[in-house]
Amino acid sequence: MLSIDADYGHSTPLGHLEKDFTPGRIYGLAGPNGSGKSTVLATLGGELAPLEGAVECDGYPVGTKEQPGAVITVAEPVFLPDLTVGEHLDLIGKAAGVDVAKLCELWALEPLLPHPASRLSSGQRQRVFLAAQLYQPARAVLIDEPERHLDATWTEFLASELRYLADEENRCIVVAAHSDTITQACDEVVQL
Repeated sequence: MLSIDADYGHSTPLGHLEKDFTPGRIYGLAGPNGSGKSTVLATLGGELAPLEGAVECDGYPVGTKEQPGAVITVAEPVFLPDLTVGEHLDLIGKAAGVDVAKLCELWALEPLLPHPASRLSSGQRQRVFLAAQLYQPARAVLIDEPERHLDATWTEFLASELRYLADEENRCIVVAAHSDTITQACDEVVQL
């Protein structure tokens, strides 16, 4: 279980959140721009320390040696400029033990494999990034606006994959999204 009972913000509090996020469910974070959705995700993932309070996964502080890899944050796509899509996916596959062939089939990535990510459209880059990140082993997956650059068809597919990760792999998914399609896939929406 991922839990937060903390003030979140950078130097001054944007708010306080007390919430348990349980496995097998998708939680949406909602609120206007500047309400702290990305900041809450960064705090939940251990990238940003809470101003006051604590964030824990299964009773241990997030980001500690007791919980390595328990939480993964999926935010802005980052690619090494000289590598092809195939080389990126091979690195992830070897490091995280993910089935790259399955990812390529699911996300229709086969035609993109020989190309550098820098030559792809923004939607293609987002698909490669999501395929590479979402299936890494972690109990909690934190995602900031995963639908950006995706068309309606791929956004619907993403929503179904988030549902799969929650239902079939018993993952806790926390997502900040502006898409009704993604929000409708959530079991609960937390208003910030």
